[in-house]
Amino acid sequence: MLRPADRPPSPGMACPRLRQDSCWPPSPLAAVCLGGSALLVSVLACLSALICIQCHVQMLRGELSQLQGELVSKAHGPGDSCDPPEPHQRPGSFPAEALAPTARRKRDVGKTTREPPRQCRKQSVLHLIPARHSNSGGGSATEIWWEPFLQQGRALEVNGRDVVVKHSGLYFIYSQVLFHDPTFTMGQMMWRITEGKPDQILFRCVQSMPSKPEKAYNSCYSGGVFHLRHGDRLHLRIPRFNASFDASAHGTFLGLLRL
Repeated sequence: MLRPADRPPSPGMACPRLRQDSCWPPSPLAAVCLGGSALLVSVLACLSALICIQCHVQMLRGELSQLQGELVSKAHGPGDSCDPPEPHQRPGSFPAEALAPTARRKRDVGKTTREPPRQCRKQSVLHLIPARHSNSGGGSATEIWWEPFLQQGRALEVNGRDVVVKHSGLYFIYSQVLFHDPTFTMGQMMWRITEGKPDQILFRCVQSMPSKPEKAYNSCYSGGVFHLRHGDRLHLRIPRFNASFDASAHGTFLGLLRL
């Protein structure tokens, strides 16, 4: 004989509340919805983390570009370089200023106007070739009159046989003379003439020459870095009367480069 607890439920009888789950299993659609919701939450969390990482990367790029610009400005000194170019911004990305923390933006509150970009200073260059030559007044040296072959900037100016310095600073000076003279030694000297001071030799060059006229070719090159002042005058002398040399542009020349 079955006890009341072991009797199967009749079709019209509802299941007891404690055993309702065993009578009505969960719907498959509800399980799919629950799983899809959990997956959607995970995807949204990943997208949020990715957006945050992208914002931090853009902010770091902006700070790095600013530091690079400051380092370049300090390395070249004031007035010697241009403002660094603005970092390239991809379409759809946020500017670094908008992503900067509040504390960093507070430091820029006082900067109501942006400083105008500094002008690039053209590096002064002067390369000269012979125009003519003649003996000096005393007759003990040969002097060369120059003409510009390449000129840039306003720090240097050629005036006949002299180069006039318009701006003080460091300059690299170089010169070459291609001699064709059987005299046993030939050379050149670079003179600086400063008002109120005795003339000064900046550098000189001496070369031995072959004794046979058909082989008496030798070039004499010199160069160096010097600090020149406004108003200094430079000119090249060959300490030989009526010296014979190659006056072509590739054989004899004089040049200055402002550093």
